[in-house]
Amino acid sequence: MVVRCFVLGAIFLGCISSLSGVFSQPQPFILQVLELKGEVIAVLSRGEEGLLKMGDQVPMGSVVRTTRKSSVVLVWLPYKARVKMAPETEVQLTPARVLEVRQGRIWVGTPPPAMGERRYPLPLQGGIAQIVCAPDGFISVARRADGKVTVSVDEGSAVVSVAGKTVLVPPKQMLLLTSQGSWMGPIPLTKQEQLMWDMGGVW
Repeated sequence: MVVRCFVLGAIFLGCISSLSGVFSQPQPFILQVLELKGEVIAVLSRGEEGLLKMGDQVPMGSVVRTTRKSSVVLVWLPYKARVKMAPETEVQLTPARVLEVRQGRIWVGTPPPAMGERRYPLPLQGGIAQIVCAPDGFISVARRADGKVTVSVDEGSAVVSVAGKTVLVPPKQMLLLTSQGSWMGPIPLTKQEQLMWDMGGVW
């Protein structure tokens, strides 16, 4: 299992490093508003802040933040992935093209592509954990105020790397991580985690 995790991790991370070659024409890495409820705030890398509206595009380096009574579904381009942010969640599309969950919870995955197109691994971060969602994966990443991170998988799989160690999270299972880098799992989805999928899963 350990060897398999390292192999899968290397494959997924290798795919990410070669994406610039896959997208042969320059394409912006952005988040675009697909669905919106309540007030959702964007903070650009220059420090400018404002409320998002339908169709808005948020460039790399920017932060997106939901409030207590708001949520948003974003399209992560050029992957064409969907990112749903729960209330009181903050993410940043970093200059390294990684979607970092700073606090709160997201659900992320890529819908089945059109004929002739493909899906790609999705690079994420939650605290000190580097996370790669498999091309066919639908996963959730949650980060609490105390730094604890939960990675749960509905479909496909996710590879999680912390402090040089890598673990594969299969479908219908979850991984619990502390801010110090230790983890528990993978274990089957708890009732509470399954409830979060039932409430927030966008697919």
